[in-house]
Amino acid sequence: MKRRVFLKGCAASLAGFARPSVLSSNACAALPAGMPDTSGMNVLLILVEGLAANAVGCYGNSQVWTPNLDRFATRAMRFTRCYCQTPMSDLSRHSLFTSLRPAPTDVAPDASLAGARSLPEVLRQYGFRDVKMGKPCGGAQRRNSSDHAKGCHDACEHRSEAERKAKEGSKNRRVTEILAESAEAGSPFFISVDFSSLHMPLRCPATFLDLYDPSRIPYPQAPTCRDRDIPAVARRFGRNDIVLRRDDDGPMSEEDARQTVLAYYACVSFIDAQIGAVLDALDRAPQCGDTIVGILSNHGFHLGEHGLWGAQTLFEQSTRVPLLIRVPGVTTRQAVCDEIVELVDLLPTVCDLLAVPVPDRTEGRSFAPLLHDPLQPWKRAAFTVCAMDDHIGRSVRTKRWRYADWQSCTTSLRQFELYDLDTDPWEQVNLALHPDYRNERTILANLLQRGWKAAQ
Repeated sequence: MKRRVFLKGCAASLAGFARPSVLSSNACAALPAGMPDTSGMNVLLILVEGLAANAVGCYGNSQVWTPNLDRFATRAMRFTRCYCQTPMSDLSRHSLFTSLRPAPTDVAPDASLAGARSLPEVLRQYGFRDVKMGKPCGGAQRRNSSDHAKGCHDACEHRSEAERKAKEGSKNRRVTEILAESAEAGSPFFISVDFSSLHMPLRCPATFLDLYDPSRIPYPQAPTCRDRDIPAVARRFGRNDIVLRRDDDGPMSEEDARQTVLAYYACVSFIDAQIGAVLDALDRAPQCGDTIVGILSNHGFHLGEHGLWGAQTLFEQSTRVPLLIRVPGVTTRQAVCDEIVELVDLLPTVCDLLAVPVPDRTEGRSFAPLLHDPLQPWKRAAFTVCAMDDHIGRSVRTKRWRYADWQSCTTSLRQFELYDLDTDPWEQVNLALHPDYRNERTILANLLQRGWKAAQ
């Protein structure tokens, strides 16, 4: 079935789920009293595609080598509950940079987000120099790869050490040039640096593969043998071909699984080194003390949990993303925020910090107040939507629970998920049909139906 035909069918079958009206605001939100003035600052935004939060050292992974991200986290605020609005790569980028949520009846970037103003466009209007390094902030379409990945040697193509140094050096030099030019011109800048090396086929120099001992790489968490009552659609019907490009879509052997995790970790370390070069360039520049820095991802990445690899599910490993923010004079060292935030909140947050009016058409909530006081109560839940074959899945995540509603676009079939992440952090026991949890399901289903505004 062609994508557009499928989406039209979804629009009809999901007619009962109305998209909430767009939040209208053309003014900056009032920042907390006593918060320093950040209106004259610059912005450096580093986006790593497909970086799982649980594959970063400062997020609790003792196996992966990420010294630069960990060092930055000691000078920034680390958000532990940040969620994407869709685990579909390009659409998530559109949503992130426009502060618009994918419509539950139209999961396509050229439809639900058409005509929206992106963060770089907003800042250009107010005199910021906009420089993109990597993928455009609107999310250009990615060409599908036909490479296969059965283990480290197939999953991770080797870059030469010379290529690594050239890649790191080019970003370092470019950032240094931009900083010097902006200082001379006296104009503020918005620099977005994109890293996409975590897409298959994974590519990094052998130096980073050598950081890891295959025998010490743990076997993936949440094996399928422990999954209980989870709908097949929630697990992509067991498919990994869209991610790994393997001829055989059966389960990986234990050796291949460990090797693929190793390859992913090595690529994360490779990206960490490049991020370190960019941050070092900023540290040497006179604008360092006047630059807001954000490091984040557009979606997570399964590393064998539930037998899955890559993203495009509603599980925690696919929707939870790392978010590190440093605002000079505002964020304190080693600050941690456990409140729920969403990627769609980034645009209004940056606008508030820079005292730039937020566009009329936005659907996020500025979390600038959390940067000043991370302990204050915040939003109740995060919302995510995902397309899978002829199904649309909609999910709501509170601090304790996740509830999902999968609906077929060709039949009346609906399937549900309910997980208690306090007792089941890997989401392996679906409680949706358990009579003892009928009340929790009703409350969350109602919240999902009412939408994101009800969770503010």
